[in-house]
Amino acid sequence: MRRSIFIPVLAALLCTASVAPAAPQAEKKTVASGKTQVVAKVGGREITLTELRLEMGRIGVSPNDPNAERIALESLMNRTLLANAARATNLHRKPETMARMYAAQDQALADYYLALASQPPEPTRTEVDDFIAANPALFASRKLYDFTIFTLETKNFNEKALTPLFDREADFARLSLVLDKAGAHYTISPATQSGAAFPAPVREQLAKYAVRDNIVIKGDQETQILKIAAIRDDVVASAEWPQLARRLLMEQMAARRAEEFLARLKKDVDVAYYRPTAAPAAENKSK
Repeated sequence: MRRSIFIPVLAALLCTASVAPAAPQAEKKTVASGKTQVVAKVGGREITLTELRLEMGRIGVSPNDPNAERIALESLMNRTLLANAARATNLHRKPETMARMYAAQDQALADYYLALASQPPEPTRTEVDDFIAANPALFASRKLYDFTIFTLETKNFNEKALTPLFDREADFARLSLVLDKAGAHYTISPATQSGAAFPAPVREQLAKYAVRDNIVIKGDQETQILKIAAIRDDVVASAEWPQLARRLLMEQMAARRAEEFLARLKKDVDVAYYRPTAAPAAENKSK
C-alpha cells in the first residue's frame, strides 16, 4: 500500500424670458441612491464597499464569484448583529472578552504587516518558464483524479489487519463486509479533485500512483482511505500556463519570504521563558 502522510439623475430647470436660467445644482448623493460607498445599513451601522471587499478577502471568497458580495455582506451582518447583542449585555467589558479582542486586533495587524513584508518581487519570464518546466503535474501532465473515500473512526483502523482488505481491491467491498460484521461505523463517498489542488508532496506522490492505489490519511479521530477510481487528463490551455505559474510562484515566494522574515524577527529579539511547558522543546542531539 502506498501512503502519503499526510474565496436617473433628474434635473429640473426653471427659466422665464426675463430671468436667466439658474446653474444646475450638484446632485446630493444619498445612501438610498446606491451611489455612495455605503452598501447596507445594519442596526444603524453603515457597511461600506471597502469593508465588503475586505470581508471577501478575509473569508476567502473569490471576486469572480457572482454571489461574492452577498456572501460577504451576510458575514458582515452576522458579525455586526452578534457584536451588538454582546455589547448590549456588557460582554465586551469582561476581562476575558477584552483579552480576546486585543488578541484578535493584534492578529489582524500582524497578518496584514506580514503580508506586506513578505510581498515578493514580480517573477521574470525566465523564472515563470523554469517553474512550468519543473512542475509538469501542474501544467503539461496535469491530472484529474476520481476518488472513492472510505472514512472510519481511527480507533477501528488496524493497519496491519485491514490493509489487505482494500490495498489491491477495486473497491471497499471486502473492507465493508468485515466492518459490518464488527458493527463499526463508516461512510463511503465519491470525490473528484485536480492533482494541482494538493500540496506539492501529495501531488508528487499521486503522480506515481495508478488506479486502485490508495492514500491513507490517519487523524486523531478519523482515518480516510482515498482509493483512486480513475485518472484523467486535466487539460489547461498552454496560453494560460504563464498566468497560473506566476500566481503559484508568487505564493511560493511569499511563503518563503514570510518564513525568513519571521526568523529574522525572532533572531533580533530577546525572549525569556519562565514556564518549561511553554518553552521550545529541547533539541535531540543524538550522536
